[in-house]
Amino acid sequence: MAKPRPCVVPCCQGEKFELVHKFPTDRERAQLWKTILAIPELAPLDVDIIRGRYFVCSRHFRIADYKNKLSRSLNVTANPSLNLRSLCDVEGLHRPIPPMGRPPLEVLGSNVTTVSLEVQSYTPTEEAVESESNEKFMAEYALDPLEVTESEEVEHLAPEVVPHSQMLEIVPMPQTANITAGQKRVLESCMAAGSTPAKIFRFRKKLSQIKLEEATSDSEHVHNVQNDSLILKKVKIMSPQKKILKICSIPGQKKMGVSVETQTDDVQPKVTSDVAVENEVEPEDNEDNDSQGKVTKVLALLECTPENLQTLKKKMSAGAVVFDEKLFKNVEEEESNAMQKPAIDERFFLSLKRTESDEPIWVSYIWLRDHCRCNKCYNHETFQRSLSILDVPDDVSPLSYEIQDGALNVLWKDNHASSYDLDFIFSAQFGLYKETLLQEQSQPALWDRAIISLSPDYCRVSLNELLCDDEIVKKLVNSLFMYGVAFIEKVPANAHSTEMAVRRIFPIHKTLFGEMWTFSDSMDHSDTAYTKDYLGPHTDNTYFSDAAGLQILHCIQFKGTGGQTLLIDGFKAAEQLRLKKPEVFERLCNYPITAEYLEEGKHHTYCAPIIKRNIITGKVEQLRFNIYDRAIMKTIPQEQIPQFYADFKELGAEINDESMAWQFQLTPGTVMIFDNWRVLHGRLAYSGKRVMSGCYVARTDYQSVARTLGVIS
Repeated sequence: MAKPRPCVVPCCQGEKFELVHKFPTDRERAQLWKTILAIPELAPLDVDIIRGRYFVCSRHFRIADYKNKLSRSLNVTANPSLNLRSLCDVEGLHRPIPPMGRPPLEVLGSNVTTVSLEVQSYTPTEEAVESESNEKFMAEYALDPLEVTESEEVEHLAPEVVPHSQMLEIVPMPQTANITAGQKRVLESCMAAGSTPAKIFRFRKKLSQIKLEEATSDSEHVHNVQNDSLILKKVKIMSPQKKILKICSIPGQKKMGVSVETQTDDVQPKVTSDVAVENEVEPEDNEDNDSQGKVTKVLALLECTPENLQTLKKKMSAGAVVFDEKLFKNVEEEESNAMQKPAIDERFFLSLKRTESDEPIWVSYIWLRDHCRCNKCYNHETFQRSLSILDVPDDVSPLSYEIQDGALNVLWKDNHASSYDLDFIFSAQFGLYKETLLQEQSQPALWDRAIISLSPDYCRVSLNELLCDDEIVKKLVNSLFMYGVAFIEKVPANAHSTEMAVRRIFPIHKTLFGEMWTFSDSMDHSDTAYTKDYLGPHTDNTYFSDAAGLQILHCIQFKGTGGQTLLIDGFKAAEQLRLKKPEVFERLCNYPITAEYLEEGKHHTYCAPIIKRNIITGKVEQLRFNIYDRAIMKTIPQEQIPQFYADFKELGAEINDESMAWQFQLTPGTVMIFDNWRVLHGRLAYSGKRVMSGCYVARTDYQSVARTLGVIS
């Protein structure tokens, strides 16, 4: 029985639960959990601290959030959602808790073999591979193409029952009382090798194959290799019977496959899974290999798709790798990063060390010379450089340098003297800057209808408060950064008062619509907004090279029905898509999509991806989603068009999901400000008279105000 633990959700306080879940190890997902839960107690805490102290019970997850109905392990995309404020949802409240144990082996059937795995660098010679016949790449055991998934971190690990499909998974060590002699020997050999229950794996034998009663059987059973068979390589069983899981090519075939080999010290015939047997014998100096770090424990189960197997092959080409959640990180990305990070040539760099770290900081000579802050090189009144980069010698290097009183003093070969505060140099390093951006960009709270409806944190202030208190201005700007939306209430229902409220915080951006604009259904411009029709969720200005950063709307007159405002957190929708279908998300970050605005005497157009990521952090920075402004599709080759539309519909489905839309009536007297790079807006069809006033704020002006107020760095 698992030790009961408390749940952090307020409605569960006072109770303890057998099945609880830690916050995810991935910081982004842990931050998402923190945002969804919206518990004040957690707000000031870092997710790393939360992960070690707090748990969420199974009441707050759906059955679909688990690997299956009998599992205690969450899917990697699971988020808490049920019963966050009360215990009323039947699915979460009455879900039966699966037991900690697992049925004994006789229940699962004799087609299950338990082995202990370790990973070792192993590469057969090219001649050895070529010498294998096709028959030798056949086997008795078979694994499905490794349809395993990485489960969420669970306080008490208890894997589910092995399904009928072939699986590779972590299971606890079973009781050995009711198993066959052959299975018992395998278990004993595994334990003799130092395996713990958490490191025991099972390979399910295909039901159509002959049972293997003895792990050391001298017979070799053969079946036809399927075209989609998979082979793994370089995984070794550390037991008297050495078993190897390898990745290698099948002669005459292009596909990869999965192979498990059983090899005795006497080099007896091997039992293989899914592909066949190789005659290579492992060297006897395993202890030496261990001491040299050649062998590493399997740390986690990972999704082994064909693409990931190819990635794994590339990673293992240089030797042993650690099996953890970063194993299948995109190889192309790593190669790209390697290309962007050339080796340090010490002839052009100065090595500095911080007192709190032994890791050296390499600073290039040309960077130091370009960042000289003496009065000759830098104008301290205009905060601009005076030194031209063309005046810096190509072979710039110091004649001498010294560190004194927390400063680096350099005398250059051209006798120019520079002095740099060490904190200035250290704070300007890329790694620290990127970490700062990542921490900053993890702060915005992603929301859907349920979350934003319950959140008291987004800003609603009166016009009088805004005009009289600078702290209220900062509160409003912080709300725009955190939630992408803020409201100013008790504003007289006219364009002049709307303008006064906006100018208290931001300068107004003039576009083809003017500075302040008023519109209804009079069709003053060629835009669907100037009608009474339903207006779906969208962002404005996709046809501008620099879309407005903020949009302001104020309903100054309404006599009729309908016309409710819709707001959707585009960042939340994009994140949901990234978690569910990362390949779709990735493609939408790269498709060049053109938008345009056409009207007599005006033609604006711009081409950019629908999802824009920050060039340094990779975080989503902007959505350009507007089905109304899309131009003729001619920027994508026709052979890619079907895929684009399929991907575009996936994003559209996330955005238009009913759970995403915050719907409310915008009434006269309330000014709404929202982030046009993040929040999509729309409105329901209406009848009667509806007059809106509004304006835009440039993205650069919005961020300038946010920086001066200390909301962002």
